[in-house]
Amino acid sequence: MHRAPAVPGDFFARSVLDDPYPLYERLRAEGPVHYLPALGLHLVVRHAQVLEALDAPETFSSNLVGLLYKGEDGVALLDTGGADSGTDVLATADPPAHTGQRRIVQQTFSRRAVGALHADIDAFAAPRAAALAAAGGGDWMAALATPLPVRMIGRILGLPDADAERLTVWSDAGVELLSGLADADRMGELAVEIFAFMTYLREHLEAARSAPTGSLTDEVAAAYADGVLTADEATSMLLQLVTAGSESTTSLIGSAARLLAEDPALQARVRADDSLVDALVEEAVRLESPFRGHFRVATRDTGLGGVAIPAGARLMLLWGAANRDEAAFPHPNALDLARPAAKGHTSFGRGIHFCIGAHLARLEAAVALRALLAATDRIALAEGDAPEYVPSMFVRRLARLPLTLTPRSEPPR
Repeated sequence: MHRAPAVPGDFFARSVLDDPYPLYERLRAEGPVHYLPALGLHLVVRHAQVLEALDAPETFSSNLVGLLYKGEDGVALLDTGGADSGTDVLATADPPAHTGQRRIVQQTFSRRAVGALHADIDAFAAPRAAALAAAGGGDWMAALATPLPVRMIGRILGLPDADAERLTVWSDAGVELLSGLADADRMGELAVEIFAFMTYLREHLEAARSAPTGSLTDEVAAAYADGVLTADEATSMLLQLVTAGSESTTSLIGSAARLLAEDPALQARVRADDSLVDALVEEAVRLESPFRGHFRVATRDTGLGGVAIPAGARLMLLWGAANRDEAAFPHPNALDLARPAAKGHTSFGRGIHFCIGAHLARLEAAVALRALLAATDRIALAEGDAPEYVPSMFVRRLARLPLTLTPRSEPPR
């Protein structure tokens, strides 16, 4: 086995953050794993090797090993202790802890349970899409893509609807904390916001122990009361469900709407065949993974694709690179509503860490898109007001998506 080649220095450029795919293509062509000396991080860019790592959780631990931040000399990695941190839950936990934690929440996010939320999701989405269309357009992210997922995860957790805006602010703070672009002073400010969020969630957790609301928070509180979870673990689970759940779905709803707005022919196809909305959602999440990737740490000396990975090595599995690997997806940069094995992408993870909220994300995105299509005759990007992405090394999400909308001339049949 050989050592991973070094990643070129333009990896952190704003142009790469806005459009990482040309660099990903170049990296894939040169090898499956690359080394980022500035962070001491191995980047896994090919689909086969990403799957190999996902299928070996005993060798590639999910424990959080660091936070990206903006140091004096550029982006740096702040060591968070990995397996010794004591607060790894769900996405950053390993078996056996992960197995028990997932068991607590998995029924709430099952296909059947999520399907029962369809009417509530539509009741929230339809009038907002109609109002945006009646106004001739506006920012899709602010109108629907951001508030819908936050409102729904809040209801699942039994949190007041009136707190949705606070949840959004706190969730955004969590995303910025992981962005790799916050300096030390800003990291301190964000830590204060996260502490306030944790305090809020702890209060609801404690309240659920004495006065259950019939929500998922009750289940987490019961596990805490039974000693299955510590107070910190229980609170961290709620925080992760809010932040990861809302962030990923907001990104998906935004990306899918942008694909529609950029392609009149695609709009026509989907309007003519409503069943294609689900295929559009799947291609949107493949083409624009909400998270750029997730960390792993090697528990022993191993290798990926002929590249030596020493014990203790930190890796980032780049979903966005793997999802456009021509070895796994023919014509990978094209949107194909009839793509075979469309769900072979890595945006929702795989195996024991397959995204627990995947059913909910797909449903919310599909309902939001159908609401937008039902309210309009035409969807287009606003002229002279370009979409903007959240500056982040960790997430891939539109901050703004200004649309010009033509309201539907007659009610949909």
